[in-house]
Amino acid sequence: IDIYEPFHVSRPKWPSSSFVSSDGLVTAMAYRLPNVVMGDRSGNIRWWDVTTGFSSSFNTHREGIRRIKFSPVVAGDRTRGRIAVLFYDNTFAIFDLDSQDPLANSLLQPQFSGTLVVELDWLPLQTDKNEPLVLCIAGADSSFRLIEVNITDKRSGVGYHSKAIKERFRPIPLCCPILLPTPHALALRMVLQLGVKPSWFDTCNTIKDNNTSRNHSSWSDFRSYMIDSHLPTIGDSVVPEMLLKVLEPYRRDGCILDAETAGLYASVVNEGSAARFAFAAAIFGESSEALFWLQLPRALIHSMRNSSKKSRQRASVSASTSELEDTSILSRRASRGKSIPGKEKKDTVCYGRLTSMAFDQEELWRSANERIPWHEKLEGEEAIQNRVHELVSVGNLEGAVSLLLSTPPEDSHFYANALRAVALSSAVSRSLLELAVKVVAANMVRTDKSLSGTHMLCAVGRYQEACSQLQDAGCWTDAATLAATHLQGSDYARVLQRWADHVLHTEHSFWRASILYVAAGALQEALAAFRDAQQPDTAALFLLACHEINAQIASKSGNSDDLLRLSVENQKSILLHLNPDHQDVIAVSECYGQYQRKLVHLCMDLQPAFD
Repeated sequence: IDIYEPFHVSRPKWPSSSFVSSDGLVTAMAYRLPNVVMGDRSGNIRWWDVTTGFSSSFNTHREGIRRIKFSPVVAGDRTRGRIAVLFYDNTFAIFDLDSQDPLANSLLQPQFSGTLVVELDWLPLQTDKNEPLVLCIAGADSSFRLIEVNITDKRSGVGYHSKAIKERFRPIPLCCPILLPTPHALALRMVLQLGVKPSWFDTCNTIKDNNTSRNHSSWSDFRSYMIDSHLPTIGDSVVPEMLLKVLEPYRRDGCILDAETAGLYASVVNEGSAARFAFAAAIFGESSEALFWLQLPRALIHSMRNSSKKSRQRASVSASTSELEDTSILSRRASRGKSIPGKEKKDTVCYGRLTSMAFDQEELWRSANERIPWHEKLEGEEAIQNRVHELVSVGNLEGAVSLLLSTPPEDSHFYANALRAVALSSAVSRSLLELAVKVVAANMVRTDKSLSGTHMLCAVGRYQEACSQLQDAGCWTDAATLAATHLQGSDYARVLQRWADHVLHTEHSFWRASILYVAAGALQEALAAFRDAQQPDTAALFLLACHEINAQIASKSGNSDDLLRLSVENQKSILLHLNPDHQDVIAVSECYGQYQRKLVHLCMDLQPAFD
């Protein structure tokens, strides 16, 4: 663990003895200087002061912990703070970390005994340390509650405030489009996606011209607010103007977007359809969808380059391929997990929440190298085996061999580690060694030692089979990291596509699976996923974004990169170019048109709602 502060990275002071149990899988974490609080699947809560190294823990005797939220910080408050904890059984509790017995002095949801809580967070309204805290609770019954919590005496712990809540307001109320009536909210989202000019949000002009042009409003007035687009028409072209007319009362009252958010929209409206789709998803709280649209251009470029590498591999000789692979491995060994000069400023998009949708080889490899130093502090044979596995995945065979040879002779894993060390150190051999290692690896898989088997396969260059074994064993991220290190073209795409199938059908992470499909070049599968999820608007927007990105890539490629240009031409005939005769495009367009017309009818039947 590293502590990242605004201008530097500091190493924490570790506790004298490890306070992480062997079976404690951390499921939630929160940080407020200088305390780190962690919760695991067994219901244990551990907090650790990173400056002094002091730590403590207690068991909540509940199910696993899903979320931990620190209370807001106020001036003059020197306490460790209070934490709100959401459990996997959809209950919550509040603990005071300054109490000698946090479990005995906790608030365990006494007033909402029959309500399942799906999300919680603190409302940052406290201006004085003596003021009560306000906790926001979202229930499974679509309810939204505010709980005022008093922290009285440390011995009495957390108490529930029974008096009338004092009204507290923000200095300036913020517009929240998601709180509009559902049809009107969906109408606004569609307008933002299709592109409306930033001047539409200017209510000053509306008030000024209201007296002179009240009787002259027509469809052409609203049509002029839509941006000019060269994209193919999907759905009904009249619908956006009708939706603008529905939203006109909100616009005149200034209830759509505040000035700051409207300014953000103005900065991205001309950056392409994917940027607009991401903005619309973000302001409506769909963060995963927003990440998908932000990653879509990079995923398409990645897919096209993989396609060009496939044709290049067919024309190349196996010897030259092996030489390039050895050069790549040697360069990665030399880095030893350290940041490469010049790479820190490149592709900064890979940091932050976008890492959850990483698919590029360099991103996966860099993330794996960042994880290795974090695990060096862990002790035990299992931790050592995991470190060996990570070193092999990133191609650092020297480090893996060194770690394996450090196994003491009396250790029960000595012979297995020695065998792997020999195989990895002789990775330059072929034929007989390859056959022998494949047999040993197969035997290891039969004895439920799949990780060891994959290392043997890596030693003889059988990376595709090693990735398949890792995926069979449920090690999906490790398989992707290994593939990113050693595989190219269609081989790497197959690993990504199988990973996407798992993410979609097993983890039910729809947007992450979609971006993996795109990165693997499986655009038909991505479109099918949108249609199966009954999202006609998203399927149509996906086609528009792909068409626009494809056109931009084709215009920029020119004659400088023939392989990329050929890849673009090939994919045009499949999906990216919106051929009106393509049955998938016809189906998506018809479904999107039906969705638009139904939305218009819902909006027309509903009166605008104002507070």
